Amino acid sequence: MTTLDPIDPRPDLYRRWDVQQTAYIADRDRVYEVLFEVLTHLRPAEDLVVLDLACGPGAISGRLLERLPSARAVAVDVDPVLLAIGEGALGDFDGRLRWVRADLRDPGWADGLGEDGSFDAVLSSTALHWLEPSVLAATYRRAFRLLRPDGVLLNADYLPHDQGSRLRAACDALALRRRTKAFEGGAESWEQWWEAVRAEPGLADALALRETLWPEGSRDWTGASHRFTEAALLDAGFAEAGVVWQDLQERIVVGLR
Repeated sequence: MTTLDPIDPRPDLYRRWDVQQTAYIADRDRVYEVLFEVLTHLRPAEDLVVLDLACGPGAISGRLLERLPSARAVAVDVDPVLLAIGEGALGDFDGRLRWVRADLRDPGWADGLGEDGSFDAVLSSTALHWLEPSVLAATYRRAFRLLRPDGVLLNADYLPHDQGSRLRAACDALALRRRTKAFEGGAESWEQWWEAVRAEPGLADALALRETLWPEGSRDWTGASHRFTEAALLDAGFAEAGVVWQDLQERIVVGLR
């Protein structure tokens, strides 16, 4: 009797990650399209070297390397589960994609990248809002030093209005309405996706390590405002910083070195 090899669940989980994220970020594909439009306008070279910061399972890297066949990317995240899923789904793109596990809360997170001062761009999406403002500011300072003199930083993220403002309350209410409609239409939620991950025996070790990073209930939705983000980029040394796209409080902010 022939024993079939088990099907690797990671490509399917990667696909489902992309789908479930659209319930939280309306027109998510448009976000990436604008991100890359701005990037390639500011840095038109075909052989860009990009740092995918807080990469998750590699949504930016996968799209970018498909779009620019001569580009290279270094994908950095602390989450062992998301890294395992991303690497299992995307591989190394014929040597053009390198995966690095590093914690942005550690001041030495960039020491193992081996690319100091040689990135054309630092890109991030839907990730840095988890960082405390002081850590976020320090991350921007380190990113600035990783960039070449004409490098750019682009962050597509939840960058809200100030806490307690009526505009923030209105935007949050509208975003909740959109999510509710998506779930009523059958969209998979964040919680359901993680349930599927926990059901995969091959990810048990990565899940156990993840639990040591964020004990149950310990994560805080920090959400530094867009005003703080722009100020932090300028303080880090960027010559210009500003929002180039937004939908409610989902924004793309750019820092020009």
